[in-house]
Amino acid sequence: MNRASYLKQLEADLARWSAKGWIGADGLAQIRSEIGEAPSGWSRLPALFAGIGTICLALAVAAFVAANWEVIPRPAKLTGIAVLLLAAHGFAAAMASRGQRLVADLATMFATLVFVSGLALVGQIYHLPSDWAGGALLVAIGALAAAWLCGSRSSLMVAAVASIAWLLWIGDPPRPTLAEVVTALALLAACLGHVVRMTSFAGRWLVLLLLTAVYAWLFAAWLDINYLLSSSEMEFSILLVGAAFGALLLVWGYLLSGDEAQGDDGSGDVSALARSAASFGVMVLVGIILLTLIIGFTETVSDEVAREMPHVWPLHLTLAAMLAGLVLQALRAPASRPLRIVAAAVVLSVACPALLVFLPGNTVVLASFTLAALVAISAAGSTASQSGWSFWGNLGLAAALLYLLYETVGSLLGQSVFFFVAGLLLVAVAIVSARRLRKSSAAAAGEGAQ
Repeated sequence: MNRASYLKQLEADLARWSAKGWIGADGLAQIRSEIGEAPSGWSRLPALFAGIGTICLALAVAAFVAANWEVIPRPAKLTGIAVLLLAAHGFAAAMASRGQRLVADLATMFATLVFVSGLALVGQIYHLPSDWAGGALLVAIGALAAAWLCGSRSSLMVAAVASIAWLLWIGDPPRPTLAEVVTALALLAACLGHVVRMTSFAGRWLVLLLLTAVYAWLFAAWLDINYLLSSSEMEFSILLVGAAFGALLLVWGYLLSGDEAQGDDGSGDVSALARSAASFGVMVLVGIILLTLIIGFTETVSDEVAREMPHVWPLHLTLAAMLAGLVLQALRAPASRPLRIVAAAVVLSVACPALLVFLPGNTVVLASFTLAALVAISAAGSTASQSGWSFWGNLGLAAALLYLLYETVGSLLGQSVFFFVAGLLLVAVAIVSARRLRKSSAAAAGEGAQ
Protein backbone atom coordinates (compact mmCIF):
# COMPACT_ATOMS: atom_id res chain seq x y z
CA MET A 1 0.00 0.00 0.00
CA ASN A 2 1.45 3.38 -0.99
CA ARG A 3 1.45 6.45 1.23
CA ALA A 4 -1.61 8.08 -0.35
CA SER A 5 -3.73 4.94 0.11
CA TYR A 6 -2.44 4.53 3.64
CA LEU A 7 -3.36 8.11 4.61
CA LYS A 8 -6.82 7.74 3.07
CA GLN A 9 -7.46 4.50 4.98
CA LEU A 10 -6.08 5.98 8.20
CA GLU A 11 -8.34 9.03 7.91
CA ALA A 12 -11.38 6.77 7.49
CA ASP A 13 -10.34 4.73 10.54
CA LEU A 14 -9.85 7.88 12.62
CA ALA A 15 -13.30 9.14 11.69
CA ARG A 16 -14.87 5.79 12.63
CA TRP A 17 -13.00 5.59 15.94
CA SER A 18 -13.98 9.18 16.77
CA ALA A 19 -17.65 8.48 16.00
CA LYS A 20 -17.60 5.47 18.34
CA GLY A 21 -15.94 7.45 21.11
CA TRP A 22 -12.77 5.35 21.10
CA ILE A 23 -10.56 8.42 20.67
CA GLY A 24 -11.01 11.96 21.96
CA ALA A 25 -10.71 15.24 20.11
CA ASP A 26 -7.27 15.98 21.59
CA GLY A 27 -5.89 12.58 20.58
CA LEU A 28 -7.39 12.95 17.11
CA ALA A 29 -5.75 16.35 16.65
CA GLN A 30 -2.39 15.04 17.86
CA ILE A 31 -2.43 12.08 15.47
CA ARG A 32 -3.35 14.30 12.53
CA SER A 33 -0.59 16.76 13.39
CA GLU A 34 1.99 13.96 13.53
CA ILE A 35 0.79 12.66 10.18
CA GLY A 36 1.25 16.11 8.71
CA GLU A 37 4.84 16.18 9.96
CA ALA A 38 5.77 13.03 8.01
CA PRO A 39 8.57 13.64 5.53
CA SER A 40 7.58 14.38 1.96
CA GLY A 41 9.44 14.08 -1.28
CA TRP A 42 10.39 17.78 -1.18
CA SER A 43 11.96 17.43 2.27
CA ARG A 44 14.39 14.85 0.86
CA LEU A 45 15.72 17.20 -1.84
CA PRO A 46 18.48 18.69 0.39
CA ALA A 47 19.78 15.20 1.13
CA LEU A 48 19.74 14.40 -2.60
CA PHE A 49 21.67 17.56 -3.46
CA ALA A 50 24.13 16.91 -0.64
CA GLY A 51 24.72 13.37 -1.95
CA ILE A 52 25.40 14.64 -5.46
CA GLY A 53 27.73 17.29 -4.03
CA THR A 54 29.64 14.65 -2.07
CA ILE A 55 30.12 12.58 -5.24
CA CYS A 56 31.43 15.70 -7.02
CA LEU A 57 33.92 16.34 -4.20
CA ALA A 58 35.23 12.78 -4.40
CA LEU A 59 35.55 13.08 -8.19
CA ALA A 60 37.41 16.37 -7.74
CA VAL A 61 39.97 14.64 -5.49
CA ALA A 62 40.42 11.82 -8.02
CA ALA A 63 40.78 14.27 -10.93
CA PHE A 64 43.36 16.34 -8.99
CA VAL A 65 45.47 13.28 -8.21
CA ALA A 66 45.20 12.03 -11.80
CA ALA A 67 46.18 15.43 -13.21
CA ASN A 68 49.31 15.57 -11.02
CA TRP A 69 50.10 11.86 -11.28
CA GLU A 70 53.68 12.34 -12.45
CA VAL A 71 54.42 15.12 -9.97
CA ILE A 72 53.16 13.50 -6.76
CA PRO A 73 55.66 10.95 -5.35
CA ARG A 74 54.45 7.39 -4.80
CA PRO A 75 54.63 7.56 -0.96
CA ALA A 76 52.63 10.82 -1.02
CA LYS A 77 49.91 9.19 -3.09
CA LEU A 78 49.47 6.30 -0.70
CA THR A 79 49.76 8.48 2.40
CA GLY A 80 47.35 11.12 1.08
CA ILE A 81 44.65 8.59 0.28
CA ALA A 82 45.07 6.91 3.69
CA VAL A 83 44.84 10.28 5.47
CA LEU A 84 41.68 11.20 3.53
CA LEU A 85 40.11 7.84 4.40
CA LEU A 86 40.90 8.16 8.11
CA ALA A 87 39.78 11.79 8.25
CA ALA A 88 36.48 11.08 6.48
CA HIS A 89 35.68 8.09 8.68
CA GLY A 90 36.68 10.02 11.81
CA PHE A 91 34.41 12.89 10.80
CA ALA A 92 31.60 10.41 10.12
CA ALA A 93 32.04 8.86 13.57
CA ALA A 94 31.96 12.28 15.22
CA MET A 95 28.77 13.26 13.39
CA ALA A 96 27.13 9.94 14.23
CA SER A 97 27.89 10.43 17.91
CA ARG A 98 26.07 13.77 17.74
CA GLY A 99 23.04 12.24 16.06
CA GLN A 100 23.77 13.73 12.62
CA ARG A 101 23.10 10.50 10.72
CA LEU A 102 22.75 12.14 7.30
CA VAL A 103 26.06 13.98 7.57
CA ALA A 104 27.74 10.81 8.86
CA ASP A 105 26.34 8.80 5.94
CA LEU A 106 27.59 11.37 3.43
CA ALA A 107 31.04 11.39 5.03
CA THR A 108 31.18 7.60 4.87
CA MET A 109 30.15 7.71 1.21
CA PHE A 110 32.93 10.23 0.55
CA ALA A 111 35.43 7.91 2.22
CA THR A 112 34.15 4.97 0.16
CA LEU A 113 34.46 6.91 -3.10
CA VAL A 114 37.96 8.05 -2.13
CA PHE A 115 38.81 4.39 -1.51
CA VAL A 116 37.47 3.47 -4.95
CA SER A 117 39.33 6.32 -6.66
CA GLY A 118 42.53 5.58 -4.78
CA LEU A 119 42.30 1.92 -5.70
CA ALA A 120 41.86 2.79 -9.37
CA LEU A 121 44.70 5.34 -9.41
CA VAL A 122 47.28 3.71 -7.15
CA GLY A 123 46.36 0.29 -8.55
CA GLN A 124 47.99 1.29 -11.82
CA ILE A 125 51.31 0.93 -10.04
CA TYR A 126 50.47 -2.68 -9.23
CA HIS A 127 49.02 -3.62 -12.66
CA LEU A 128 45.36 -3.42 -11.63
CA PRO A 129 44.17 -2.96 -15.26
CA SER A 130 45.08 -6.60 -15.88
CA ASP A 131 42.65 -7.73 -13.17
CA TRP A 132 39.55 -5.54 -13.20
CA ALA A 133 37.50 -8.28 -11.59
CA GLY A 134 39.84 -8.38 -8.61
CA GLY A 135 39.65 -4.60 -8.28
CA ALA A 136 35.85 -4.66 -8.36
CA LEU A 137 35.84 -7.35 -5.66
CA LEU A 138 38.13 -5.23 -3.46
CA VAL A 139 35.81 -2.24 -3.95
CA ALA A 140 32.78 -4.36 -3.03
CA ILE A 141 34.44 -5.70 0.13
CA GLY A 142 35.65 -2.25 1.19
CA ALA A 143 32.26 -0.64 0.56
CA LEU A 144 30.49 -3.42 2.47
CA ALA A 145 32.86 -2.95 5.40
CA ALA A 146 32.06 0.78 5.45
CA ALA A 147 28.34 0.08 5.10
CA TRP A 148 28.21 -2.36 8.03
CA LEU A 149 30.70 -0.66 10.36
CA CYS A 150 29.37 2.85 9.82
CA GLY A 151 25.74 2.06 9.05
CA SER A 152 25.97 3.75 5.65
CA ARG A 153 23.21 3.34 3.06
CA SER A 154 25.28 5.08 0.39
CA SER A 155 28.21 2.71 0.79
CA LEU A 156 25.83 -0.21 0.36
CA MET A 157 24.84 1.13 -3.07
CA VAL A 158 28.52 1.30 -4.05
CA ALA A 159 28.98 -2.28 -2.83
CA ALA A 160 26.01 -3.54 -4.88
CA VAL A 161 27.25 -1.84 -8.06
CA ALA A 162 30.80 -3.15 -7.51
CA SER A 163 29.49 -6.68 -6.91
CA ILE A 164 27.56 -6.57 -10.19
CA ALA A 165 30.70 -5.31 -11.97
CA TRP A 166 32.69 -8.18 -10.47
CA LEU A 167 30.18 -10.69 -11.84
CA LEU A 168 30.39 -9.13 -15.30
CA TRP A 169 34.21 -9.17 -15.32
CA ILE A 170 34.69 -12.73 -14.08
CA GLY A 171 34.46 -14.26 -17.53
CA ASP A 172 32.39 -14.70 -20.67
CA PRO A 173 31.01 -17.30 -20.77
CA PRO A 174 30.99 -17.63 -16.99
CA ARG A 175 32.74 -20.71 -15.63
CA PRO A 176 32.58 -20.05 -11.89
CA THR A 177 34.63 -21.99 -9.40
CA LEU A 178 33.25 -23.04 -6.02
CA ALA A 179 35.11 -20.14 -4.38
CA GLU A 180 33.53 -17.66 -6.81
CA VAL A 181 30.04 -19.04 -6.19
CA VAL A 182 30.52 -18.79 -2.42
CA THR A 183 31.87 -15.25 -2.81
CA ALA A 184 28.91 -14.17 -4.96
CA LEU A 185 26.40 -15.62 -2.48
CA ALA A 186 28.26 -14.04 0.46
CA LEU A 187 28.20 -10.60 -1.22
CA LEU A 188 24.49 -11.00 -1.95
CA ALA A 189 23.72 -12.09 1.63
CA ALA A 190 25.70 -9.17 3.08
CA CYS A 191 23.90 -6.67 0.85
CA LEU A 192 20.47 -8.18 1.60
CA GLY A 193 21.16 -8.16 5.33
CA HIS A 194 22.21 -4.52 5.30
CA VAL A 195 19.31 -3.29 3.18
CA VAL A 196 16.91 -4.98 5.61
CA ARG A 197 18.75 -3.43 8.56
CA MET A 198 18.96 0.07 7.03
CA THR A 199 16.56 0.25 4.14
CA SER A 200 16.31 2.82 1.35
CA PHE A 201 14.55 2.86 -2.00
CA ALA A 202 17.73 3.00 -4.11
CA GLY A 203 19.44 0.42 -1.91
CA ARG A 204 16.56 -2.05 -2.25
CA TRP A 205 16.42 -1.79 -6.02
CA LEU A 206 20.20 -2.09 -6.43
CA VAL A 207 20.26 -5.16 -4.17
CA LEU A 208 17.40 -6.67 -6.20
CA LEU A 209 19.41 -5.94 -9.34
CA LEU A 210 22.35 -7.75 -7.72
CA LEU A 211 20.05 -10.69 -6.90
CA THR A 212 18.98 -10.82 -10.56
CA ALA A 213 22.61 -10.65 -11.70
CA VAL A 214 23.64 -13.53 -9.41
CA TYR A 215 20.68 -15.63 -10.56
CA ALA A 216 21.39 -14.92 -14.25
CA TRP A 217 25.12 -15.56 -13.74
CA LEU A 218 24.53 -18.95 -12.13
CA PHE A 219 21.93 -19.95 -14.72
CA ALA A 220 24.13 -18.88 -17.65
CA ALA A 221 27.04 -20.85 -16.19
CA TRP A 222 24.88 -23.95 -15.73
CA LEU A 223 23.45 -23.67 -19.25
CA ASP A 224 26.87 -23.24 -20.84
CA ILE A 225 28.53 -26.00 -18.85
CA ASN A 226 25.83 -28.49 -19.82
CA TYR A 227 25.89 -27.49 -23.52
CA LEU A 228 22.16 -28.11 -23.86
CA LEU A 229 21.60 -25.46 -26.51
CA SER A 230 23.63 -23.49 -29.00
CA SER A 231 24.33 -19.82 -28.33
CA SER A 232 21.72 -18.76 -30.91
CA GLU A 233 19.00 -20.75 -29.09
CA MET A 234 19.85 -19.82 -25.52
CA GLU A 235 17.83 -16.59 -25.71
CA PHE A 236 14.57 -18.54 -25.84
CA SER A 237 15.34 -20.48 -22.67
CA ILE A 238 16.54 -17.26 -21.05
CA LEU A 239 13.16 -15.67 -21.79
CA LEU A 240 11.32 -18.53 -20.10
CA VAL A 241 13.60 -18.58 -17.07
CA GLY A 242 13.44 -14.78 -16.84
CA ALA A 243 9.65 -14.87 -16.78
CA ALA A 244 9.73 -17.53 -14.06
CA PHE A 245 12.17 -15.44 -12.02
CA GLY A 246 10.02 -12.30 -12.36
CA ALA A 247 6.94 -14.30 -11.35
CA LEU A 248 8.86 -15.66 -8.34
CA LEU A 249 9.75 -12.14 -7.17
CA LEU A 250 6.18 -10.93 -7.66
CA VAL A 251 4.55 -13.83 -5.80
CA TRP A 252 6.92 -13.96 -2.85
CA GLY A 253 7.20 -10.19 -2.67
CA TYR A 254 3.42 -9.95 -2.47
CA LEU A 255 3.35 -12.79 0.07
CA LEU A 256 5.98 -11.30 2.39
CA SER A 257 4.83 -7.69 2.12
CA GLY A 258 1.84 -8.46 4.35
CA ASP A 259 -0.86 -5.95 5.07
CA GLU A 260 1.29 -3.39 6.87
CA ALA A 261 0.47 0.09 5.68
CA GLN A 262 3.99 1.37 5.37
CA GLY A 263 5.05 3.88 2.77
CA ASP A 264 7.91 3.51 0.38
CA ASP A 265 9.86 6.30 2.07
CA GLY A 266 12.60 4.29 3.74
CA SER A 267 10.61 3.01 6.71
CA GLY A 268 10.12 -0.67 7.27
CA ASP A 269 12.43 -3.64 6.82
CA VAL A 270 11.40 -6.96 5.32
CA SER A 271 8.02 -5.63 4.19
CA ALA A 272 9.62 -2.72 2.35
CA LEU A 273 12.08 -5.05 0.61
CA ALA A 274 9.24 -7.43 -0.27
CA ARG A 275 7.19 -4.64 -1.83
CA SER A 276 10.16 -3.52 -3.87
CA ALA A 277 10.78 -7.13 -4.93
CA ALA A 278 7.19 -7.44 -6.15
CA SER A 279 7.47 -4.21 -8.15
CA PHE A 280 10.83 -5.32 -9.53
CA GLY A 281 9.28 -8.65 -10.54
CA VAL A 282 6.46 -6.84 -12.35
CA MET A 283 9.02 -4.79 -14.25
CA VAL A 284 10.91 -7.95 -15.24
CA LEU A 285 7.69 -9.66 -16.35
CA VAL A 286 6.62 -6.74 -18.53
CA GLY A 287 10.06 -6.60 -20.15
CA ILE A 288 10.09 -10.35 -20.81
CA ILE A 289 6.56 -10.25 -22.27
CA LEU A 290 7.48 -7.48 -24.70
CA LEU A 291 10.71 -9.21 -25.73
CA THR A 292 8.77 -12.43 -26.28
CA LEU A 293 6.28 -10.64 -28.50
CA ILE A 294 9.01 -9.05 -30.62
CA ILE A 295 11.02 -12.26 -30.97
CA GLY A 296 7.87 -14.23 -31.78
CA PHE A 297 7.20 -11.97 -34.78
CA THR A 298 10.79 -11.84 -36.01
CA GLU A 299 12.36 -15.26 -35.33
CA THR A 300 11.43 -18.92 -35.49
CA VAL A 301 12.21 -21.29 -32.65
CA SER A 302 13.59 -24.70 -33.54
CA ASP A 303 12.10 -27.89 -32.11
CA GLU A 304 15.36 -28.59 -30.26
CA VAL A 305 14.59 -25.84 -27.72
CA ALA A 306 11.30 -27.48 -26.71
CA ARG A 307 12.97 -30.89 -26.47
CA GLU A 308 15.67 -29.60 -24.14
CA MET A 309 13.38 -27.60 -21.83
CA PRO A 310 12.50 -30.61 -19.61
CA HIS A 311 16.21 -30.91 -18.74
CA VAL A 312 16.59 -27.30 -17.60
CA TRP A 313 16.12 -27.97 -13.89
CA PRO A 314 16.81 -24.35 -12.74
CA LEU A 315 13.62 -23.42 -14.60
CA HIS A 316 11.64 -26.16 -12.85
CA LEU A 317 13.07 -25.15 -9.47
CA THR A 318 12.10 -21.51 -10.01
CA LEU A 319 8.58 -22.41 -11.11
CA ALA A 320 8.18 -24.76 -8.15
CA ALA A 321 9.21 -22.00 -5.72
CA MET A 322 6.77 -19.61 -7.39
CA LEU A 323 3.91 -22.12 -7.19
CA ALA A 324 4.75 -22.81 -3.54
CA GLY A 325 4.30 -19.10 -2.84
CA LEU A 326 0.91 -19.08 -4.56
CA VAL A 327 -0.23 -22.14 -2.61
CA LEU A 328 0.95 -20.66 0.69
CA GLN A 329 -0.82 -17.39 -0.01
CA ALA A 330 -3.99 -19.26 -1.03
CA LEU A 331 -3.95 -21.19 2.24
CA ARG A 332 -3.44 -17.99 4.21
CA ALA A 333 -6.17 -16.00 2.42
CA PRO A 334 -8.33 -18.34 0.32
CA ALA A 335 -10.94 -15.66 -0.52
CA SER A 336 -8.46 -12.98 -1.56
CA ARG A 337 -9.49 -11.36 -4.85
CA PRO A 338 -6.05 -9.70 -5.41
CA LEU A 339 -4.42 -13.11 -5.02
CA ARG A 340 -6.54 -14.60 -7.80
CA ILE A 341 -5.65 -11.79 -10.17
CA VAL A 342 -1.96 -11.96 -9.21
CA ALA A 343 -2.04 -15.71 -9.90
CA ALA A 344 -3.67 -15.08 -13.29
CA ALA A 345 -1.05 -12.44 -14.10
CA VAL A 346 1.94 -14.67 -13.33
CA VAL A 347 0.45 -17.70 -15.13
CA LEU A 348 -0.30 -15.69 -18.27
CA SER A 349 3.11 -14.00 -18.13
CA VAL A 350 4.99 -17.29 -17.93
CA ALA A 351 2.72 -18.71 -20.64
CA CYS A 352 3.94 -16.09 -23.17
CA PRO A 353 7.53 -17.38 -23.54
CA ALA A 354 6.24 -20.95 -23.11
CA LEU A 355 4.03 -20.45 -26.17
CA LEU A 356 7.02 -19.07 -28.06
CA VAL A 357 9.01 -22.23 -27.27
CA PHE A 358 6.37 -24.94 -27.52
CA LEU A 359 4.05 -23.41 -30.14
CA PRO A 360 6.40 -21.47 -32.44
CA GLY A 361 4.89 -19.46 -35.25
CA ASN A 362 1.46 -18.92 -33.64
CA THR A 363 1.67 -15.13 -33.60
CA VAL A 364 -2.07 -14.59 -33.12
CA VAL A 365 -2.15 -16.77 -30.01
CA LEU A 366 1.05 -15.17 -28.73
CA ALA A 367 -0.35 -11.66 -29.24
CA SER A 368 -3.57 -12.60 -27.45
CA PHE A 369 -1.72 -14.01 -24.43
CA THR A 370 0.58 -10.98 -24.40
CA LEU A 371 -2.31 -8.55 -24.16
CA ALA A 372 -4.10 -10.72 -21.60
CA ALA A 373 -0.98 -10.93 -19.41
CA LEU A 374 -0.39 -7.17 -19.50
CA VAL A 375 -4.06 -6.44 -18.72
CA ALA A 376 -3.88 -8.93 -15.83
CA ILE A 377 -0.77 -7.20 -14.44
CA SER A 378 -2.52 -3.83 -14.60
CA ALA A 379 -5.64 -5.29 -12.96
CA ALA A 380 -3.52 -6.90 -10.24
CA GLY A 381 -2.06 -3.49 -9.45
CA SER A 382 -5.53 -1.98 -9.17
CA THR A 383 -6.95 -4.67 -6.89
CA ALA A 384 -3.84 -4.85 -4.71
CA SER A 385 -3.59 -1.02 -4.46
CA GLN A 386 -0.16 -1.05 -6.08
CA SER A 387 0.00 1.83 -8.53
CA GLY A 388 3.49 0.85 -9.67
CA TRP A 389 2.24 -2.50 -10.98
CA SER A 390 -0.52 -0.78 -12.94
CA PHE A 391 1.98 1.72 -14.34
CA TRP A 392 4.24 -1.02 -15.70
CA GLY A 393 1.26 -3.02 -16.98
CA ASN A 394 -0.26 -0.02 -18.78
CA LEU A 395 3.12 1.01 -20.19
CA GLY A 396 3.71 -2.51 -21.50
CA LEU A 397 0.19 -2.67 -22.92
CA ALA A 398 0.70 0.58 -24.83
CA ALA A 399 4.05 -0.64 -26.19
CA ALA A 400 2.57 -3.99 -27.22
CA LEU A 401 -0.35 -2.34 -29.01
CA LEU A 402 1.97 0.02 -30.88
CA TYR A 403 4.20 -2.86 -31.92
CA LEU A 404 1.23 -4.91 -33.11
CA LEU A 405 0.00 -1.88 -35.04
CA TYR A 406 3.40 -1.66 -36.71
CA GLU A 407 3.41 -5.38 -37.57
CA THR A 408 -0.16 -5.46 -38.94
CA VAL A 409 -0.08 -2.20 -40.86
CA GLY A 410 0.34 -4.13 -44.12
CA SER A 411 -3.16 -5.56 -43.82
CA LEU A 412 -5.71 -2.88 -42.98
CA LEU A 413 -8.53 -5.39 -42.70
CA GLY A 414 -6.55 -7.60 -40.33
CA GLN A 415 -5.52 -4.54 -38.35
CA SER A 416 -9.12 -3.42 -38.08
CA VAL A 417 -10.37 -6.80 -36.87
CA PHE A 418 -7.52 -7.24 -34.39
CA PHE A 419 -7.91 -3.84 -32.75
CA PHE A 420 -11.70 -4.10 -32.78
CA VAL A 421 -11.50 -7.33 -30.78
CA ALA A 422 -8.75 -5.94 -28.55
CA GLY A 423 -10.78 -2.78 -27.91
CA LEU A 424 -13.89 -4.77 -26.97
CA LEU A 425 -11.88 -6.96 -24.60
CA LEU A 426 -10.25 -3.98 -22.89
CA VAL A 427 -13.55 -2.13 -22.53
CA ALA A 428 -15.17 -5.27 -21.10
CA VAL A 429 -12.31 -5.71 -18.63
CA ALA A 430 -12.61 -2.04 -17.62
CA ILE A 431 -16.37 -2.33 -17.02
CA VAL A 432 -16.05 -5.54 -15.00
CA SER A 433 -13.16 -4.12 -12.96
CA ALA A 434 -15.08 -0.91 -12.24
CA ARG A 435 -18.12 -2.84 -11.06
CA ARG A 436 -16.04 -5.07 -8.81
CA LEU A 437 -14.25 -2.09 -7.31
CA ARG A 438 -17.57 -0.31 -6.67
CA LYS A 439 -18.94 -3.41 -4.94
CA SER A 440 -15.78 -3.70 -2.82
CA SER A 441 -15.99 -0.02 -1.85
CA ALA A 442 -19.67 -0.34 -0.97
CA ALA A 443 -19.00 -3.43 1.14
CA ALA A 444 -16.14 -1.69 2.96
CA ALA A 445 -18.31 1.35 3.60
CA GLY A 446 -21.09 -0.87 4.98
CA GLU A 447 -18.68 -2.57 7.37
CA GLY A 448 -17.36 0.79 8.51
CA ALA A 449 -20.85 2.08 9.27
CA GLN A 450 -21.65 -0.90 11.54
